[in-house]
Parts: sequence; structure tokens; C-alpha cells
Amino acid sequence: MNGLDDYPVFTHKTATDLSYLACAQFILSQANVFYPQFATHNAHTVAAILEMVKGKSAYEFQRLHGMGEQLYRQVLEQTGGKIPCRIYAPVGHYQELLPYLVRRLLENGANSSFINQVENADIDLEKVIADPVTHFKKTKQLSTNCVLPRNLYGKRINSTGLNLADIDVL
Repeated sequence: MNGLDDYPVFTHKTATDLSYLACAQFILSQANVFYPQFATHNAHTVAAILEMVKGKSAYEFQRLHGMGEQLYRQVLEQTGGKIPCRIYAPVGHYQELLPYLVRRLLENGANSSFINQVENADIDLEKVIADPVTHFKKTKQLSTNCVLPRNLYGKRINSTGLNLADIDVL
């Protein structure tokens, strides 16, 4: 797409998870201008945020209606119900809403989701709860599952584009 050399997104779930944590850390460091609201169904992320927020009280968690109930029940029990946990339901026209809900269902229903891995007796729990930073350091930087933009059309090489938002290109 757009003739770019690579995709402007993370191609590894671990990179996405770590980016979320880096953003959470930044938002928490700017508590004078932000009221942090963390929407996640990832137990690693929840645990990391709970460590980051020690001594802070102005933040909340959010979960999608029908998902993450067990995780947040645990959080509320362990914190004595002191952490707000909102339940949200997306609203909108079905053209926008249906793709959103399908993405959430695919993410949370996938075999790679934390909840499914924890409940699967065939998966080693130590692997599931492993440190994401350590895991990412062992990961190849480029995903071999993603065809690069220049190779999208098989034998016909895609044209090269210019990223006009990149000052180095200009």
C-alpha cells in the first residue's frame, strides 16, 4: 500500500504489547494533564499497569462488555474494589460497529490470546507468563508472515512511493 518499503505498524504482537506499556508509562508520567483510562483484556498489561500505578489513585481500567470479566473480577477482589473498572459497549452504525466487534472477537477468541492460553492445559504456563521484553529480544525484528508492500502482487513488483510525511525523504 502507498508504495512504502514496509508497513507502518507492528508485525509482532509482543511489539504491540510493549508499545502499549510504553504509552501507559508516558501517560502516567503526565498525570497532571491526563486521566489515564486503560482498556485491555491482557493480564500481562493489567499486571504491569498495576505496578506502574502504585501510589497513584487517578486512573481506571475499562473492558468491553462480555469480555475480560474474570480478569477484572480478580483485579477488583485483589484491590478491594478501589480501582474503577468501567464496562463499555461500542455504539454506532453497523457498517463501523460490525468490523470493530469482529476484530475484538478475533483478538480475544484467538488461540494466541492470554485467556485461551491460560485455560489450555497443553500450553506451558511459564511460556504464557514469560516477560514480554525478554520474548521480544528473542524475536526476529521482521515478521516472515507479512508480504512486504513491494511484493504484494506476486511477480509484478509494486511501485515505490514517497512518504511525504518523512522529513528525510523530502
